[in-house]
Amino acid sequence: MKKITALLLIILVSFTLFFTGISKTVSAQDEQIQVITGIEQYLIDFLQDNPDRTSFSENEQKAGKWIEQKFEDFGLETQVQNFEVDYNKKTQTSQNIIGVINNQKEKQVIICAHYDNIYGSEEINGFEAEGAYNNGTGVAVMLALADYFAKIQVDLDFNIIFLALGAEEPGLNGSSYYVSKMLSSEKENTLLVIDLDCVGGGDYLYLYCDELETIHQQFIKKIADDNNRALKLPPKNKKTFSIPTSLTPYMHYGLNSANLNFLKNGINSAHFFSRNWDTTKKIGMVESEKHPSIIYTKNDTLEILRKYYGDTFLQKMNNAADIIYYTLTNDNFVKSMQDSLANKKDYSLMLDTRFIAYLKLCLIIIMGVIVMLLIRQFNNRYPMPVIKIRQAPPTSVFGDEYENSKGPYNQNGENKNPFDGY
Repeated sequence: MKKITALLLIILVSFTLFFTGISKTVSAQDEQIQVITGIEQYLIDFLQDNPDRTSFSENEQKAGKWIEQKFEDFGLETQVQNFEVDYNKKTQTSQNIIGVINNQKEKQVIICAHYDNIYGSEEINGFEAEGAYNNGTGVAVMLALADYFAKIQVDLDFNIIFLALGAEEPGLNGSSYYVSKMLSSEKENTLLVIDLDCVGGGDYLYLYCDELETIHQQFIKKIADDNNRALKLPPKNKKTFSIPTSLTPYMHYGLNSANLNFLKNGINSAHFFSRNWDTTKKIGMVESEKHPSIIYTKNDTLEILRKYYGDTFLQKMNNAADIIYYTLTNDNFVKSMQDSLANKKDYSLMLDTRFIAYLKLCLIIIMGVIVMLLIRQFNNRYPMPVIKIRQAPPTSVFGDEYENSKGPYNQNGENKNPFDGY
């Protein structure tokens, strides 16, 4: 009896320890679910107040002022950067909104997201969609991070610049202008640019840093894995667009955002976006293998995001924000970014439009020469037979006697004209 009692006690204690361990594990995971808060509410408020943010429009300017007010409410040092763009044979205006957490440091980190959409205007044909996925999600994550870092007391060795980019949809204009105004010292002291563009929909959250593997890509991916935050890297073959543009002759999905302009200037970049780049259903990328694409359609709304993806679109946004938080607050962040920049491979020629144009011309000439050589070789190997056609003698008009000067002669021995006497 005592043995049975002891056995039951051992079983009871084992079950107690087992379930206690599960409870602690679940509790620990629950504590990690969401570090940066308020993202969903920022998305709701931004879209509700600014459904139309068409590039170059008054509504885009209104949305910019809305973000500027948020930055001021957070206590950031704010600035509006106005710029002009030649578009549709007209001079158009737009603006970047800048909010700075100034820690009085030499180094800096830039967190950016474009806030314009193509709802539609007289200048731009749009879709009358609020651009929830593209790019309300990126703006919401940026705002939540700005709010959080402005409030917490963290001793960072760098300043943080929050950059809301205007007029990105018609050609990455906001980021292009911002980079053009950066001093050489600012570029050198920028540890990392974090670009948030379409981070809520799709099947997976991706991180693209550079064409070749970099130290900071490995660093960020390890932080995501260590903190149980789902994050995928692009496929090794970097599946390209089928039709490159004049702006980016070499083009793929990781380069289809503001990060391109920073990369072209040799600045470390981390581009967060969500889609399905690992699809086997097509060459390239799809938004989702289960749901229709909504970017650049009238269905790019918060309602559709919730309908298609449930809470998973919020989870991707939360993951992006948390990964950024863990990255920037890591003790080895500054050193890793500096090491990454020091070991960066120079492939700037790949992104130079003039070089690509010359390369295309050279390829066309080379292909033309190859075709001519192949044709010549074929002709030498299989010569065309020469066929000689014997020509029939010309038809006599006045008869052979006259044509051959063998006709009748007159009394003086000259050829006689056959028409004489008529």
